[in-house]
Amino acid sequence: MPIPANTLTPLSKALMLRRMLRSSPAMATLGLALALPLAAQVQAQEQDYDIPAQSLSSALQELGRQGNLQVLFSPETVQGLRSSPVKGRFSPTQAAGELLKNSGIRYSVQDNTLIISGAAESGSAMTLDATTINGQVLGATTEGSNSYTTGAVTIGKTAQSLRETPQSVTVVTRKLMDDKNLVSLDQVMAQTTGITRANRGYGNHHFSSRGFDLTDESYMVDGVPGQAYAYTGWMTPDMAIFDRVEVLRGASGLLVGAGNPGGAVNLVRKRPTADPRFSVITRAGSWDNYRLDLDASGRLNPQGTLRGRMVASYEDRGYFTDVTKSKRPLLYGIVEADLNDATTVAVGLRRQTSRIDGYSVLGIPNNPDGSNPHLKRSTFLGQDWAKLQTDMDEVFADLTHRFNDNWTAKLALSHSEGGYNRSAIEWSADDTLEYNAPGGPMVNTVSYHKFDVTSNAVDGHLDGTFEAFGLTHQLTLGANWSKRKMNDKDATIKLKDALGASIPLDVFNPDHSNIPELQRNGWDSRNDTIDTRYGTYLSARLHATEDLSFVLGGRLSWYKNEAWNGPKVTTSRQDEEFTPFVGAIYDLNDQWSWYASYADIFLPQSNYRTVSGSVLDPSVGSNYETGIKGELFDKRLNVSFAVFYIEQEDVAQQDAANRGNCPSDPAGRCWVNGDGINRSKGFEAEATGELLPGLQVAAGYTYNTTSSSEGGPISAQTPKHMVRVNTNYTFPGEWNRLSVGGGVSAQNSYVDAYNEAYNSGRAIFDARAAYKLDEHWTVGVDVENLFDRKYFDSMGYWTRGTTYGTPRSYMFTLRGDF
Repeated sequence: MPIPANTLTPLSKALMLRRMLRSSPAMATLGLALALPLAAQVQAQEQDYDIPAQSLSSALQELGRQGNLQVLFSPETVQGLRSSPVKGRFSPTQAAGELLKNSGIRYSVQDNTLIISGAAESGSAMTLDATTINGQVLGATTEGSNSYTTGAVTIGKTAQSLRETPQSVTVVTRKLMDDKNLVSLDQVMAQTTGITRANRGYGNHHFSSRGFDLTDESYMVDGVPGQAYAYTGWMTPDMAIFDRVEVLRGASGLLVGAGNPGGAVNLVRKRPTADPRFSVITRAGSWDNYRLDLDASGRLNPQGTLRGRMVASYEDRGYFTDVTKSKRPLLYGIVEADLNDATTVAVGLRRQTSRIDGYSVLGIPNNPDGSNPHLKRSTFLGQDWAKLQTDMDEVFADLTHRFNDNWTAKLALSHSEGGYNRSAIEWSADDTLEYNAPGGPMVNTVSYHKFDVTSNAVDGHLDGTFEAFGLTHQLTLGANWSKRKMNDKDATIKLKDALGASIPLDVFNPDHSNIPELQRNGWDSRNDTIDTRYGTYLSARLHATEDLSFVLGGRLSWYKNEAWNGPKVTTSRQDEEFTPFVGAIYDLNDQWSWYASYADIFLPQSNYRTVSGSVLDPSVGSNYETGIKGELFDKRLNVSFAVFYIEQEDVAQQDAANRGNCPSDPAGRCWVNGDGINRSKGFEAEATGELLPGLQVAAGYTYNTTSSSEGGPISAQTPKHMVRVNTNYTFPGEWNRLSVGGGVSAQNSYVDAYNEAYNSGRAIFDARAAYKLDEHWTVGVDVENLFDRKYFDSMGYWTRGTTYGTPRSYMFTLRGDF
């Protein structure tokens, strides 16, 4: 007969737990350590805690002392991990959550006993009853959290909760990526609150935030800028190697230096784990879409001070468009070593290649008046021999040293070499889409494009906490440097020269093999560019009171661009550009905060020259934002509401009065800093995490209007209203093997006045179901575009850049976790 829990003394409970642990061979091999219990029975009421950040092992012992808790944990489980500070009045469960929030460790509190059960595993559940609380502490790492939110973001170098970050940040977690089968960065961005896609006619597609393009400068990897090239265009990263994607909206000059004021994106790599793990994911979907992912991680020595991880994937797929198919292999490896209790070093590599056969650079057309010609969604206006081949080899390393419980330094380095090789036809139309009519579509040229890029990036920073005026403050000081060397080659073969005439194109019934693959003889143009950026940054988080804190920061940046066109070199530079950041956070209570912030960023324009030969000043983008943020349900749900206003001043404009008088410009154009201002304003609402027991949600609404200095919107493809929602519900009790989910991506219509094109509003629904066959295997099915809505994913110029959204499609998944 079970003994009632309330009749057991703490010592009796500890002895029972010891017997339970000893009776399990698996638990015994862990060598669990037991902290001696205190005599007093712990009550659920709140009490004061003051535990500074330190090694997790010592912090757990201090938690047991201050909270009258028994603490059971394995030294190997917590080896090399750091705690978060705990200061304030908490219940024992809340104090444990605070201490462990950035560790990715699972725990349970049973009466007066805290049990550390190890690193989080995929599919772990949370239950709540009268005597036991099993909690999954959400930290910065999202893998294994089974959550659509995070406990901390690292886009600003140091880990901070979303509520402690005075700007709008969305985190796409590993769980959401797995549920939605988001295997490339462009798919992740398309699911992010406030982000829209803007197609480019030749394939280097961009995403926009608050109306401003997110270009190469906007992307970071593990918080290090200067490594990206065409990340959502030609050379899209595979998401199998990343734990999460953090997307900040608004000016990000403190983080990246130069760029547009739309935001910044931080891709965070997976790291090795001490606990052995292995997962396999197989996918099979519509249009012969097949993919295999393998992921193995664990300790490489008995002590766990040497850990490794390897990820391999292979994708072989077709598309809903005719002819097109692709292959994409990936290999990623990382080794992490604790040199001592204070120093950790990691070294890793990535090898990613892809090949797309049946490649087109121009998409499909509209009618000349911008109306819809109602082409089939499978329409492909290219040749079957056209292709795009990309490759990327990357090696990276980082060194982290903890000077004491309060101060840490990190140095990160990255070197990558990559490029792409493209061949395709190019066509044009003057007046009509009618086949073989005067002014109708004609294939004029075959184009070849080869691009190679070598990137190097270094970032080093020191961060920590200090005491002053009876309060704790935080400081981050660092510097980074990056250099990209780019070599660009183009060749164009005119069909009139090679075949004697251009060839008419039937856009309604295209022939994919009627044009021969002409041989290239040399390159028509070669361009070399070296882009160098470096800067220093400082950020301080100062507490005026326990409830009110200020975030003050600034960055001093240098930028230099050298471009060679043959023997001629053009140098553009900006020196000592200062970008400040000011933020305030006021804690309304333990769950809600109000914040306000100002941030700016500069965009170099020194490649533009005035009629007198002087270079233009950079444009400056400023972001003003205020809102409220909340952490609900023991911090398992993050909510926010933000109002924002962005200005971008001194944007380059052509000097119409001096057209043709500037020989430094290839077209003879002269430029001036414009008097007008680009503006973007609106508000956002977002909720991510566990809304109800078992129900995960990632939902966001954006209202955004923009106006450019030249009239009209900044980005015609930024809708006024936009909604992103994804959900997943795991049934309780006997049905807990089953989970279902759904989502919607909706936006209102917009008119691209420049291209005279109209894109209707839409709401695209998705659905998902998964069933856990046993403790290791899960099978699932996803349906994209559930109601088979026909729509344009993005619009472009009337003869290029427009693409259809994906029709209804299915993806079947079998996943194993061991």
